[in-house]
Amino acid sequence: MKKGIALISAIILIGITIVAVGIIYNSAVPIVKKLQISGETEKMKQVFNKLDEIVIDVASGGKGTRRTVYLTMGLGRLWLNSSDNSLYWKTETSAKVVSPRTQQKTGNLIFGSNLETYANETQYNGTDAYVLENEHLRVYIRKTGSPQNPEHYKTSDLLLSVYNKDIRKSLDLDGLEISIDSNPLSVSGQGYTVLSEKGKNLPYATVTAYMSSGYIDYYINFTLESGEDFIIIRGGLT
Repeated sequence: MKKGIALISAIILIGITIVAVGIIYNSAVPIVKKLQISGETEKMKQVFNKLDEIVIDVASGGKGTRRTVYLTMGLGRLWLNSSDNSLYWKTETSAKVVSPRTQQKTGNLIFGSNLETYANETQYNGTDAYVLENEHLRVYIRKTGSPQNPEHYKTSDLLLSVYNKDIRKSLDLDGLEISIDSNPLSVSGQGYTVLSEKGKNLPYATVTAYMSSGYIDYYINFTLESGEDFIIIRGGLT
């Protein structure tokens, strides 16, 4: 299938997403299917790299510069998101082309699997916060302190809100408190929170809370993965 796309003088972030549908053993996938999707993926990588070069060239030509590019497509779906100037190609396969929730970046090209997570700084009801969002959840976590200027906080104050898009309802977080060895001295202290990476098209996003309590020093990771309707909370000693 051949499509014509007019490229105007605006830099376009281009991304390739592979969605794994089904968890099966590699040996169970017919070799022909593996070769087909691998070949198509490599072809689209080359196409997107070439498109990136053309877009940069068009952008350097000044206002009103444009060029029409014709693409021959096989598998997958191609679309342009005008709201963020991004061009996407997406295909679904049961063949293991790339590991789930991984990404590779080459210039403006992003290649990966399950890249549905967004993370950024924001405010929630007037409180500085980080937002982690995927297809199912929108999670707000308190932004507090910094490595240079730690602030006092309680673990019960970290998770501000968890909104479930599927049921259109915020989850009840009353009574959610994190402690070490059930010691009451571990639930509060000096520390800070930090976001692992800002942006969109992420495989996952993590906010880490560092705590220096009267009992022990530790950290807590709040992780939201693409495609999941739950938060992963893990911790360890610092």
